[in-house]
Amino acid sequence: MRKLIFAAFLATSVMMSSSAMATEVHVSSTNPVIDLTISETVETPPDIATFSTGVQTMAPTASAAVRANNVQMASVVARLKKLGIANRDIQTTQISLNQQFDYRDGQQIFKGYEASNMVNAKLRDLKELGAFLDALAVDGATNFNGPTFGIDDDSSFQEAARDKVWATAMTRARSLARKAGYTDVRVLRVAENDQGRGYLPVPMVARSMDAVAGKTTPISPGELSVAASMSFTFEMVK
Repeated sequence: MRKLIFAAFLATSVMMSSSAMATEVHVSSTNPVIDLTISETVETPPDIATFSTGVQTMAPTASAAVRANNVQMASVVARLKKLGIANRDIQTTQISLNQQFDYRDGQQIFKGYEASNMVNAKLRDLKELGAFLDALAVDGATNFNGPTFGIDDDSSFQEAARDKVWATAMTRARSLARKAGYTDVRVLRVAENDQGRGYLPVPMVARSMDAVAGKTTPISPGELSVAASMSFTFEMVK
């Protein structure tokens, strides 16, 4: 007689930092068992895009560089808000001030001070993304990184992926049991494997805002795969 443990893990959040609940029940098996790990995906278009944008300014003095940067960055942030991005979706990620030098004939020549300010922002209306990027260029943004596409709430898609996993696991386990001379299976153990957010976003690429100024930027969001993976132990039964 083989003793196994039934473990059911329920994720309480889609974020990678989510906690989990586990329930353990000891189950005895008298027949041979089947161990399976099944992964399935559900495809869906993204509904949000995150990106970083900001301003770099040069000036002969540190105070002048910072003042110019503040004015230009305020215009960029105002444009973000005017285009519908909420305060909660705008986050400062970097503020820096550095001396800049040229090198001529082996000599270091001071150029001035460079101030930089970058923010991350989340756009929830993807139809506006191309025009949105063009508007940022007009308002003084000098850098843009992104977009990274995602799903604001992927819980229903994760549940659909779990349903596919369960159906595949039952079908495969029953097929294997019948090949071994048994008629059916019963679940002894199931565990959901950590998938993080459950999908892979489109890779982020760096672009200069100068390259998109003056025309609408073409954007292709594509689709994302929401994934689920589970491990099972089945007992074969007559």
